[in-house]
Amino acid sequence: MRANNSSPIGRRSESAVDKNQQAQSALPQDAVAQCKLAERLSAADRHEEAILAYNAALLLQADEPSIHNDLGNALQKAGRLDEALDAYRHMLLLSPQNALAESNIGSVLQAQGGIDLAMQRYQVALAIAPDFAAAHFNLGTCKLLLEKVDESLVHFSAAIRCDPNFYLAHNNLTTTLSRAGRIDEATEACRHALAINPQWNEMHSNLLFSLTHNAAITPARLLEEHLHFGRQFEAPLQSAWPQHANKRDPDRVLRVGFVSADLNNHAMANFITPVLEHLMHATRLEIYVYCNNRVDDRTTAYLKGVVRQWQAIQALSDQQLAEQITKDGIDILIDLSGHTGSNRLLAFARKPAPIQMTWMGYPMTTGLQAMDYYLTDRYFSPPGLLDEQFTEKLLALPACAPYVPSPEAPEIAPAPALAHGHLTFGSFNRANKLSREVIAGWSALLRAIPQARMVVAAMPSEQFRNVLMGWFAEEGITAERLNFHDITSTSDYLALHRLVDVCLDTWPYNGGTTTLHALWMGVPTLTMAGKTLQSRVGATILGHLGLTQFIAQDLSDLIQKGQELANDLDALVKLRMSMRTRLANSAAGQPALIAAGLDSALRTAWQRWCAGLPAVPFEADPSQSSLAKRAASLQALYSVNVDAALLLAIEHHQASRFAEAETLYLAIIHRQPQHAIAHHNMGLLATQLGYHDKSLPHLRAATLARPDEMQFVLSYAQALLHAGQADTAVDVITQAIARGIKGAALQPILSKARQAAADESPAPTQLETEHIVRLYQTGHLVDMEDAVRLLIGRYPDSGFAWSALGTALQAQGKDALAVLQRAVQLSPADAQAHGNLGNACQDAGDYRAAIECYRRALELEPTLAEASANMGSAQYAMGDTVGAVDSFRQAVLLDPDDALAHANLGNILAAMNDFDSAVTHYQQALALVPDDPQLHHDLGQVLQAMGCIEEAHASFSRAQALAQGHPNPDC
Repeated sequence: MRANNSSPIGRRSESAVDKNQQAQSALPQDAVAQCKLAERLSAADRHEEAILAYNAALLLQADEPSIHNDLGNALQKAGRLDEALDAYRHMLLLSPQNALAESNIGSVLQAQGGIDLAMQRYQVALAIAPDFAAAHFNLGTCKLLLEKVDESLVHFSAAIRCDPNFYLAHNNLTTTLSRAGRIDEATEACRHALAINPQWNEMHSNLLFSLTHNAAITPARLLEEHLHFGRQFEAPLQSAWPQHANKRDPDRVLRVGFVSADLNNHAMANFITPVLEHLMHATRLEIYVYCNNRVDDRTTAYLKGVVRQWQAIQALSDQQLAEQITKDGIDILIDLSGHTGSNRLLAFARKPAPIQMTWMGYPMTTGLQAMDYYLTDRYFSPPGLLDEQFTEKLLALPACAPYVPSPEAPEIAPAPALAHGHLTFGSFNRANKLSREVIAGWSALLRAIPQARMVVAAMPSEQFRNVLMGWFAEEGITAERLNFHDITSTSDYLALHRLVDVCLDTWPYNGGTTTLHALWMGVPTLTMAGKTLQSRVGATILGHLGLTQFIAQDLSDLIQKGQELANDLDALVKLRMSMRTRLANSAAGQPALIAAGLDSALRTAWQRWCAGLPAVPFEADPSQSSLAKRAASLQALYSVNVDAALLLAIEHHQASRFAEAETLYLAIIHRQPQHAIAHHNMGLLATQLGYHDKSLPHLRAATLARPDEMQFVLSYAQALLHAGQADTAVDVITQAIARGIKGAALQPILSKARQAAADESPAPTQLETEHIVRLYQTGHLVDMEDAVRLLIGRYPDSGFAWSALGTALQAQGKDALAVLQRAVQLSPADAQAHGNLGNACQDAGDYRAAIECYRRALELEPTLAEASANMGSAQYAMGDTVGAVDSFRQAVLLDPDDALAHANLGNILAAMNDFDSAVTHYQQALALVPDDPQLHHDLGQVLQAMGCIEEAHASFSRAQALAQGHPNPDC
């Protein structure tokens, strides 16, 4: 399930629609025709053409608000947000107190990152029209973005009350309820929505996803719910399934397509990326990716570089997507979403490829007859155990998914049981897995081990934390035994494992990624193996690592195993430090092996289809893959002689063969996780390639392994500074000095780190900063002032925010002196802030103070041409002509394209009777701004003073023509 954060543009209440239709009927017929043409073009996603048509309509009827609204819609869909904002504001000028205009202005501000300003607009819209569904929806999405879950639910519910057929509101209501752990309410909301419109297939997927979290539903009932999806949405399409024309050659190159909506910063991308990297080396596969992302990021960009055939499919209907897949000649199509958000199962239901599979995205059947195989492994679904719960045949890979550790993972911390003498349990699972039944089970375990404590992390809201505390209290578990933590960053989340000895799994929907991360941090998970696939994830992961002592069959068994752990803390402590080696040596830790298994499985499934045989359950044999040798070679790297591998890695590194060096460094680290030089060099390599964040774990590991090596300390501190972690850099160097490390290089970087740390404070996000800059660049100064004042409320110590406010005030002719003084106080090392304050002082006539500000700006940033030019103006105003000439000469030296600086320098030189130099600078200014009448006039005066009468006359004539609006003086 996935919330929709995009705001519907131009959505009207019924009364608004009626008013618009009445207005349309009053338009001249040509304008009406243009609007109808624009609507058809926009409906066909031909937004640029629609914009032209709406503009044509406005030429005929410029005072019609509805055309400005529709133009804004088209501009917004085309990504031209600033122009859309202008269109909606024009609509508001023509039709004051217009709720639709206010809401649409809010939607643009929201898209630009101005969440607070957007919410203000939505609230104004609702004050005008309290039953405006779109404004409620948009306000709800903003509240959700700000993690105000309960407030968002109020507005999504209100949107549905105002417009029961508002699908996006239903979608966001159900996904938000699920996210908040209110599974029963989410399920009920899904059923309510489907009662309104049974054809909402994505809502049906939301329902199925919520049911997989319901402990009360039986496997048979859960299967029936999925089969119902197939009967409703797939059955009507089966008669139109194509007769596949794919050539039945069992040994030819296969075209394999992957369909996913999660190829960005998402767990799915972390799983599939290493597999795709290896599959690209398969000799008889061509990989195609059909990407349904709503968000593209660095992960998406990286994957586009891995896969040659990449197509964005968000704009394609299910029918169009199926046709495209068939046209591409895809032999085997693999779904990576199941019934999760933005899936394209209805394209699969059209059977566009001869063989179709589903993998990793969803731990249950799709319910489709068109889906031939479900990719799993022998621990996930032992042969014969779960087959009846799937329409697909179960195909076992070496492991159902690979695990690649996060580069942000810190080193394993000592078990807290060593210090406390008792077990600390933990959970990092998302809220919708934490049911009342799960809390009752955990509480039974805590009652059985009275000394034990529990960490419960990833809390989405204070309200949900209070609900859990209430449930624990009802079970006799006091608040003193519980330690709650909110959702946090990846690095902080991983670091929290230092507080936990053993994680507790959820049921019926087990943890997956969280269990793997916990193992990498040295923490095993106590789980119960259930009777459905989603309740066997924990058992699967632990089974691969040989940790069967943590797999319980029921609650009583789980309690008994927990007591055994509490009575043998030493064994748990010893196990903790071996966990990374176990995980790396398991099938899940070998992406190349999984890719080889997949390659072999695809070939076997294809050969059966070529022979006219139906799909059957089977286990893949990676040894039959063209990738088998690659997988074996990578595994063999982990047993090479470390010293020899290190020398070769350094040789590759020095010769800029970075891929080869990286492979060897990682192989050494796999073999010896504490190898200081390999970690240090791997960190340097990541830095060389621009991945500063990825360098930090390796450089930190090097300093931990060799704490007395000065070069390791320096490299780590410098990387921390690059990553903006100045405080940590100060701590690293200070601790090194305290350990007795000496070196002249330490003090300069310590001073630099201390200065950077002193300048650090909570700062606006990049999105917020870009929004302010965009408002300034587009001349929306009033909005800029409002937005910056809100920013200051959130970041009162942000020098950028105060400086931006000063800029907005100055540009509007308002007094900005006090504001800019505050900006300099907050950012004393910001040259631009000192320059802006100098401008304010100069505007106030305090030239001496202005000159001091400009001098300080130039001390901080000697190449700041603007400060040199402005100081020249202030010096000239004080009568310091020589100083002014020097400043302006420096300004044009730094920025030869500053026409104003050239002109001002020319004026001063002319006043000093240095006519030749003045002419030179006037001519340089005119080369940059040839149509400036004042410059031509000033040049003429100097030429006249020099006795160049003909040239002077030409300049005066040119100035006069330009002043009269005739660039050609002969006109």
